[in-house]
Amino acid sequence: PDRSPIIGKTPVKGLYVNCGWGTGGFKATPGSANVFAHTIARDEPHPINAPFTLDRFRTGRLIDEAAAAAVAH
Repeated sequence: PDRSPIIGKTPVKGLYVNCGWGTGGFKATPGSANVFAHTIARDEPHPINAPFTLDRFRTGRLIDEAAAAAVAH
């Protein structure tokens, strides 16, 4: 809904996601691997990916990246 990726744990125990990258994902997901690994290993978001968790949809703290790519995610 906000054209930004989701990086973090889900309400399902042991299920983490790194998705929603849209057309730039093939370039961006390798770069997000470090913060994703941190999130899985520590069971908490890395400071860089903290704004990109699923919680932003619950709290209404969406990220507006509409102009970040030529094609909407």
